[in-house]
Amino acid sequence: MGYGLGVDTGGTFTDAVILDLEDHHVISKAKSPTTHNDLSVGLFESVRKVLSDSDVSPSDIELIGVSTTLATNSVLEGKGGDVGLILIGWMPNDAKNMGAKEIAYVRGGYDNRGKMKEPLDPIQVKEAILGMADHVEAIAISGLFSIINASQEKEVKKMALELTGLPTVAGYELSSSLGIDLRAETAVLNGKLIPSVSRFFDGLERTFREMGMTAPIMMYKGDGSVMTLSKAKTSPVECIFSGPAASAMGARAMTGEKDFIMVDIGGTSTDVALMKKGLPDIREEGANIHGWRTMVKAVDMYTMALGGDSRIAIPEATIEVSPGVTIPVPTISRFRSFNFTIGPDRVMPLCRLAEMDPGICPRLEKSGVLDYYVLNDVPCDGITEKEKKIIESLKEGPKTKMEIADSIPGVWVITHEINNLSKRGIVSMASLTPIDLVVYNKALDIGNRDGPVAAINALSDKLRMDKDVVVFRLLDMIHERIAQSILIRLMDDKLDGWRNPRAKIILDELAAMNKKGNFSLLPHVEIPIVGIGAPTRYLMGDVDKRLGTETVFPDDGNVGNAIGAISSKITECYTAIIVQMNDHTYSVTIPYSGQTLTSGKEEAIAMAKRSLEELLTSKLKSEGAKNITIRFEMKMNSSPLDVTGETIDETYFEIEGRGIGDPTVKSWKNTVQ
Repeated sequence: MGYGLGVDTGGTFTDAVILDLEDHHVISKAKSPTTHNDLSVGLFESVRKVLSDSDVSPSDIELIGVSTTLATNSVLEGKGGDVGLILIGWMPNDAKNMGAKEIAYVRGGYDNRGKMKEPLDPIQVKEAILGMADHVEAIAISGLFSIINASQEKEVKKMALELTGLPTVAGYELSSSLGIDLRAETAVLNGKLIPSVSRFFDGLERTFREMGMTAPIMMYKGDGSVMTLSKAKTSPVECIFSGPAASAMGARAMTGEKDFIMVDIGGTSTDVALMKKGLPDIREEGANIHGWRTMVKAVDMYTMALGGDSRIAIPEATIEVSPGVTIPVPTISRFRSFNFTIGPDRVMPLCRLAEMDPGICPRLEKSGVLDYYVLNDVPCDGITEKEKKIIESLKEGPKTKMEIADSIPGVWVITHEINNLSKRGIVSMASLTPIDLVVYNKALDIGNRDGPVAAINALSDKLRMDKDVVVFRLLDMIHERIAQSILIRLMDDKLDGWRNPRAKIILDELAAMNKKGNFSLLPHVEIPIVGIGAPTRYLMGDVDKRLGTETVFPDDGNVGNAIGAISSKITECYTAIIVQMNDHTYSVTIPYSGQTLTSGKEEAIAMAKRSLEELLTSKLKSEGAKNITIRFEMKMNSSPLDVTGETIDETYFEIEGRGIGDPTVKSWKNTVQ
């Protein structure tokens, strides 16, 4: 089949890997720092490395798979374009929750049997579109019961494209499930992502083409499947959580395991997902991210804010330096319980700082202060006078917060300014991290070890504790938290409603290594843990012993995400709704196909499955899939569903069909062309 190129643009590194598509063994792999100002720069460098380290030429690449954190990070950072939302036949209870800049209402909509409530008024629709066109970058459309009849959404979308040329998405295109408010919110979020994500996709495509690659480009989705680049440009919301999904599929490709726990430790977080029968467990109700409720199916994972670059911090108290003004101060001088915090802040490891500036080590050891600030080489537009003085001070080299304040006459408090400069990427913090502990133990050779050594020496003096004991205790905290994150994900899967304050006591006991007393709780995990990500092998420690299972670290696990990006399936998912009518007949509603009446329940179920299979097979073939299999899941809902006017009063069934197929080189090329 030739060769595949997998790329993952993560928060710290951009990974690239070339695979033999016949047996999926790694030909070459490379990492480059992710260039956040222009992601294509780091991407180009990683791809250049894997090509130069192999005998594979750009023209030999048959498939390209890309996983990116861009969509996820855009949501987490509150970035995105302005979106106009057109509502057909309904109004939300709280329009502010929709996230749109402009909202317009037009008459129309359907009832739960697909019967038109009101026809569209073309003049009203035109006025709504033109009224928001100059104020937004994308348009989202949400019509009442559009999953039963999408005709009006299609017509409004057609008019919006003709009148404005703006990126436009209709709710029925993103979800076939009931819940108009969630479909609307998903459409708005999708619209917000289109401007920034499309720029990245365009740059990515341009980079590959300029390097001489003509292969089709697949984008990774949050449910562990892939889609064409053209579809990703119009549906970027489906790329949310693509990183953990790619890691899970990469773990399967490298180990051959089908049932396991995937643990992916990156620079910022630890992601835990379950693999069942070779596919990641999916959050069927849709992914929730940073306050956005979506109907986009994504990997059901537990994320903990602990990664290789997480800040290991000393608890702080505050003192009043002037009336109403307080500053934080370390409490380590009265510290006895070893109650450090790890995360959520992501910082530069001290081994990296010491590599940049070896002179920092004696200063760090003498002062015992672990947090330093570094000036980044980025534009500094729109800053205050006080921020300018901070920048001038940092031009002399890395400094602590107190050193910065002391260098500026008349300035006592700079916390607000430092935080603002950090958010904008102008200033970075460097501090002790889990990776520094690994470097101190000589398990990993990164940067300058003198930085972590100086920090541990300082902590040892302050705590009056042996240096190796300090490191052991910190790593023990890390191992326990990772074990807890795995247990939380497993218990979420098995026990509904288990989370409460008292449960944490049991969780702590289960994850602890050194259990005390005459009674112990010992977990027994029956499936293996597969560790993915560059720091995972070094940070997992004794987690396997704590949980009573085995840990597997694939040889190429440090680029497991990139391997997953080129080792996945194409999937689509649609839901049919079956309603029992008053005359004991059954109504079957198929996405995009309308409604059909049947005389009995079994006949309705058979018709729904048959129609879904035809729909999914046709869709998957159009996207370049072969070896297609269809899976069904039926749910009965006995209580009415009432979501802002989308109400079914009768008992109804949902039959979800999920189609899965293998991507092929030939069909992908045909799809792209």
